[in-house]
Amino acid sequence: MDDQGALLRELMAVFDQLPAGLREAINYAPEPLDPKALAALCRKHGAANVLAMIELKLKRKAARRP
Repeated sequence: MDDQGALLRELMAVFDQLPAGLREAINYAPEPLDPKALAALCRKHGAANVLAMIELKLKRKAARRP
């Protein structure tokens, strides 16, 4: 796609179709998530497994806080 606006609209449409938990994990991740890397992980492992991994990392990070 040459039109960056069209690409952004397509990405947002895909994002809106993600499960709510995965959208929240992406929005509130402790560090920025690279969309290409995230897409590759979802293709390789499945979105549910990627969500579980993100949630586990968030729980571990929260447990380490005093």
